[in-house]
Amino acid sequence: MAEAAVEIVTETLSSLLLEEIKLLGRVKREVESIKRELESIRSFLKDADARAAVEEEGRRQ
Repeated sequence: MAEAAVEIVTETLSSLLLEEIKLLGRVKREVESIKRELESIRSFLKDADARAAVEEEGRRQ
């Protein structure tokens, strides 16, 4: 009887752990995607700042 209960708990925990692993994998992919997007935005803003600085310098001359 106790052995059956332990087996059920073990199977349930195994199933839950597998689901958690799948969720964490998806979260990792989403975080990596967000990171790439933020790097792209940072690059765009850096370029925009450089262009604005060139324009400002042109107006001063």
